[in-house]
Amino acid sequence: MNNSPRFYLFSYIPKKLIDERVSVQTKFSDAEKSVMKKRSKMNLPKLLEKIRKASYEQLHELIETLTRMDTLLLIYEYPFPEETDETKRKINEILHQKYTSLVGKTVWMLFQQDVKDPYLQDLIKKSYLREKDSFLQIDEEFLQPMSKAFNQSSDLVHELAEVLRQSKHRFKMTLTKWKVKQDSVLEERLVYHMLEKGIRDNLILKRDGIAEITNIMKRYMMNDYKTLMKLYIEARDYKDFHQTIMQEAIHRLYDPNERIDDWTFLSEKGLDQVKRWLMFNELKKFFDNDSNSKRFDYWKRYFDYMENVIPLKTPLVAFIYFENFVVVEFGKIGAAYIYYKEGFEKYILTQLKNSFFKYAGESKKESLLKRTESFIGNDKLFIDKYHHQGNWQERFDKRMSRLLIEVKG
Repeated sequence: MNNSPRFYLFSYIPKKLIDERVSVQTKFSDAEKSVMKKRSKMNLPKLLEKIRKASYEQLHELIETLTRMDTLLLIYEYPFPEETDETKRKINEILHQKYTSLVGKTVWMLFQQDVKDPYLQDLIKKSYLREKDSFLQIDEEFLQPMSKAFNQSSDLVHELAEVLRQSKHRFKMTLTKWKVKQDSVLEERLVYHMLEKGIRDNLILKRDGIAEITNIMKRYMMNDYKTLMKLYIEARDYKDFHQTIMQEAIHRLYDPNERIDDWTFLSEKGLDQVKRWLMFNELKKFFDNDSNSKRFDYWKRYFDYMENVIPLKTPLVAFIYFENFVVVEFGKIGAAYIYYKEGFEKYILTQLKNSFFKYAGESKKESLLKRTESFIGNDKLFIDKYHHQGNWQERFDKRMSRLLIEVKG
């Protein structure tokens, strides 16, 4: 198995349901277990045969003849996967009519590892109707919202997930109050569907915290993770992305500028927003070395006009691409050099690949990026250089406005 930190798994393990079955059985008293083990082999087959043979019209009459031990036998061996749907329905009706709180507790525990079984869901809803305010001894504040899900005919997991999404309490507290076991299938599915329903807006992100939601999303297999990220990304502009969530996405799916394979699940617009978020971060990271944020604050105002930001480490420099020109900013604050894009790519960018540039010292490399020829042959190259001195922002604005309007490649 791949042990890479980028490889994530969540899988349903039948052993968990078996373990839960054993856990349920420990709830019985030692005396009851001793009797049940004996009677299960002897009496359960006979009891099941009676249930199979009884018609729905005869079921009430059969229920009247059943003892407490019969009820315990049925719940002790529940959920009878080998029986027909008709027999399962009849067993549920018997347990509903002969209800004790042990029925509710048992099916709730079993449901946590077998969330898709419709008969478990049905019996849980029936159990709630019998107990109402005392169901599972859940606090009234948490049970009352839960009742909405029990009263719906649709899938119980989805309905509970919606209650979880709308809760004013953090989801972990709600799940604890609902007596949902940690690392159970039910916990995993409830949280996933809560995110599926709620990650488009910021309600659960604010309630539970960005770090918590990011950590939870790490648990999901790739397809589920991509589904959640698609909902998250396509509901937002890059400016509204959360740093922690996006950093984890880049770690897990890689930078789409370098490898697009794991990002094809996004729409074209969604992918563009991810790339713009990465570009904005490159711009910010470059200017983080400044003693103040003046240069970053200035250039972020023009970010929507930018096409790309390419940083170099040696020398410390950033190529800021606009539609028809390129701004070259240096780590050591001096002047920003402006070039026509075609000339820049033909005469300056190509230098980065030659051996002379590769082995030159840092100051020499900087000088090679500060060419001031207006033309090389018939090709336009240098436009201007802007010094970061005095009230430079106002001067830059005037020149940038002219460049954005007048420069035509």
